[in-house]
Amino acid sequence: MRGLLLSPFITLLFNKWLITGCFPAAFKQALVRPLLTTPGLDASDRKSFRPVSNLPLLSKLLERVVQVRLQAFLDINRLMPTTQSAYRKYHGTETATAKVFNDLLLATDRGQVSALCLLDLTTAFDTVDHQLLLRRLERQFGLRGIVLGWFQSYLSGRSYHVIYAGSTSSVIYIVCSVPQGSVLGPLLFITCAP
Repeated sequence: MRGLLLSPFITLLFNKWLITGCFPAAFKQALVRPLLTTPGLDASDRKSFRPVSNLPLLSKLLERVVQVRLQAFLDINRLMPTTQSAYRKYHGTETATAKVFNDLLLATDRGQVSALCLLDLTTAFDTVDHQLLLRRLERQFGLRGIVLGWFQSYLSGRSYHVIYAGSTSSVIYIVCSVPQGSVLGPLLFITCAP
């Protein structure tokens, strides 16, 4: 019920932020908490934990609005590679696996030798250069003006701090990467990939 009462005000705020090309600074501060990857692991071993980045709820709602619009723009204009399976509706690891398997079978039928190279992209989100991403959004995908400014605002000035065992780290400023724990992060990562 409260959501229905607040929705006109949230819509007004979101529209204002989108029209002005501004992503609120308060939405750019993440809180990271390490969580055990599996219950029962050695809590004294740092490798037993994975960081979970939490962003404000309104931030995620605003990102969802932009993500839906950006994905629709990319789909309508056929700007996504047809073989892109990750982070896409109706695509996934099964789609990618089936494609690779089919390609290997076809090559075998033609008497060709195949080699498969697999990469570990565990920390790939952390390597995204903001300027490169913005250039790609502009040059390859045609985003300009206020829309491109909104993405610049979205990426800049981000920070996080870690809370563990009752202690809080100092603020750490992010100079590259797509925001961890964000709704837009995976789609932005895809657009930045060659």
